[in-house]
Amino acid sequence: MFSRIAAAIARAIAAMGKDFWASLPAIGRTIDGVIEWPFRMLFGGAAPMPHYEPTVTKPGIIEEFKEARRAAASLHTVDPSGIDTVRKYCNAKSRTVRDGMDLSAIRDDARVLLLTMGDDELAALGRAGPGQIKKFVDGRQHGVDGVPVVGVHAPIPANDRSPRSSLDHRRWKTEALLKRDIENRFKLG
Repeated sequence: MFSRIAAAIARAIAAMGKDFWASLPAIGRTIDGVIEWPFRMLFGGAAPMPHYEPTVTKPGIIEEFKEARRAAASLHTVDPSGIDTVRKYCNAKSRTVRDGMDLSAIRDDARVLLLTMGDDELAALGRAGPGQIKKFVDGRQHGVDGVPVVGVHAPIPANDRSPRSSLDHRRWKTEALLKRDIENRFKLG
């Protein structure tokens, strides 16, 4: 019996078509009004909504937004990971520009390796992505071809050539002294 009633209701709704579905919100508001009517009669109507007058002007909001943007931009100038510093150092046009750069954002062992790298290695590191540069600074395997990993030094026999091209004897000596200091620091620590 219930299935026949449900089928009859479904046929009636189908006969009404889309107009019925479009009028459902209006029917709902009407039912709400009928249910609310006795309560409004007994308890009175709802309190009127308070009028809101904004106290802030549009130019004031824009100025506050600009000031907040300036404050946020000033916070982003700090480079705690050293990625931007390494990228600027690697992409510098000449050695004299590099000598004047502040590398204090980079760890000591990564700074030493960065200072002793050749132009081809610097160019490769400068083209690397931020994740690879972060790994370079942290001393992990970074996957940049031709760039050594910080803290990993293979001993080089005295008569063999360095895997990196070196044009002057002085650079080899400086690199050896810096590597020795780093390796001694790790042995003591």
